[in-house]
Amino acid sequence: MKHNKTKWMVAIAALLLGAIIHAQRQDCYVIRADNQRIRAREITADANGNLSVNVDGSLKMPLRWGSYRLAMIPKPKEVEELEKLFDADNFDEVIKTAPAIFDQYKYLGWADTIAALQCESFLALGKPGEASAIFQNARKFPAENMQKFQRVLLLEMLAKKEFDRVENELKRMILDKDDSKAAFAFNMKGQLYEAKGQKREAILEYLKTVILFEGKGKLKRERDVAKQKAVALMKELKDPRVAKIEALK
Repeated sequence: MKHNKTKWMVAIAALLLGAIIHAQRQDCYVIRADNQRIRAREITADANGNLSVNVDGSLKMPLRWGSYRLAMIPKPKEVEELEKLFDADNFDEVIKTAPAIFDQYKYLGWADTIAALQCESFLALGKPGEASAIFQNARKFPAENMQKFQRVLLLEMLAKKEFDRVENELKRMILDKDDSKAAFAFNMKGQLYEAKGQKREAILEYLKTVILFEGKGKLKRERDVAKQKAVALMKELKDPRVAKIEALK
């Protein structure tokens, strides 16, 4: 009986290992310019974006920059560490370490993720200009999901006074299940009204963030920004209720 149990355990372990290897291979692929998808064991890139694709352990296929739409490898440990820094609100360290990681993996499917973390760090520190510069550079490289830069794109549209486009996007974001996105949308709507010169309406949007969301974790940043902007506008308009907003915790 013990021998049979050991055999079953070995078989299960082999199945699990096979599933892990299969998952890793699923995450390693190239999509060529003609949309052909090629699975790979390993992909490396040189400084100019030329790839060496290890297809089956023996065959290595070269692909020059411009001949493929996307190359993707499993998430590198450096990217995981960068995400942990961001989740810990260590934005200065993200900004400091992201460029080297970006250069290493920008041709291997992680340009959008790395640059988005850097952009969000700049936005959290109140530096939208720097975030926009990072985005403009990142969009030159192959990526799966440029929607990771949604906040930066909205800020750029707002700067161009594309008010209708911004408003349509914000209507969707406000209904998002992710509270941090919804809070950002309310704050962005406040900025939209400010850009239109509608300061009273802007105050109301900022106050929605202050009242609807708790000041914890990622929401604390959005709530603090909303409160700061609401108070500044209320003081500018000599609103006698500003002291009540300043007193909110």
